[in-house]
Parts: sequence; C-alpha cells; structure tokens
Amino acid sequence: MPVFISYRHMDRAYAININTRLMQANIKTYLDVLDAESQTTDDITGVITRNIRECTHLLAVVSEQTARSWWVPFEIGEATITNRRICSFKTGPTELPLYLDKWPKLTSDRDIEFFIDAYRNESMLKRSMSLESMTGSESVHSVNRTNADRFHTDLKSRIIRGF
Repeated sequence: MPVFISYRHMDRAYAININTRLMQANIKTYLDVLDAESQTTDDITGVITRNIRECTHLLAVVSEQTARSWWVPFEIGEATITNRRICSFKTGPTELPLYLDKWPKLTSDRDIEFFIDAYRNESMLKRSMSLESMTGSESVHSVNRTNADRFHTDLKSRIIRGF
C-alpha cells in the first residue's frame, strides 16, 4: 500500500519531511525526487500515471504555490479516477481549493500521525485497497469505493476531534 506524495517543487522540503516520517513508520512511499526515471524521462505523464496506479494513497502537499501548479491537480485527478485514498497537507495560511474539501486536510505533524494510524488501521482491518482491484469486477470497485469513503470519513473525524 504505497503512498504517492504529490507536491510542487517549491514545497519539496515539506514533501521530503512527510516522506521521511512515513518511511520511519514503515510505510512505503513514492516521491519523484527520489526516482531516477522521473528525472530522466521524456514521458513524465506516463511515469506519474503509472506510479499513482501503483500506489493506494495520495498525499498532496498544498501551499499557495500549488495554485500555479499543473502537476498537483493532475495527480489528484488521476488518484480520484482510480479511487485512491486522498489527503492534502496544507502548509501555511493558504485557503485550499473547495474541491479538496471532499478529503481529509492535514495541517500538522499530529495530523500526519493520524494519517499513519488510519493507514495502519485500514490495513489491519483488511479494508485496504488491493492494487489488483483495479482490474476486478464492478462489485470489487464498489467495495473499494466504500472503503475509501470510510477511510476519508474516519480520518476527517479524527482530525476534527484532535485525538
């Protein structure tokens, strides 16, 4: 269940810090700055799309810089189409686009810990998305969508409660 970390390169330090924390929690991640292929290919769209499909979660680092990014919204769109678990990590006082209201919004190290707990809980309860579910039947897609909605709802609730 890898986590794809989406970010604008101006927000790289946030992305690297989140990546480090997830790796410390034994969560596999994908961060393009650590991927030689994404640094050398002419088909960056293909690399990004393939890597999103190979991940089960997408965590988008969002700042005022993101409003001028084409890649972060593209990556969120790809994750949405493929029913990935999606969260945003808001840096600073920037207002987030309304379309991000659908998913949990992380704003602190504590919220990253809540994400880690939700990720582990989903895996432990066997509600995690299998990557094979992408080619499965409509009922498999429906179960995955329901489980994704539960992941988002539970994590949002925990962030609001603060514990």
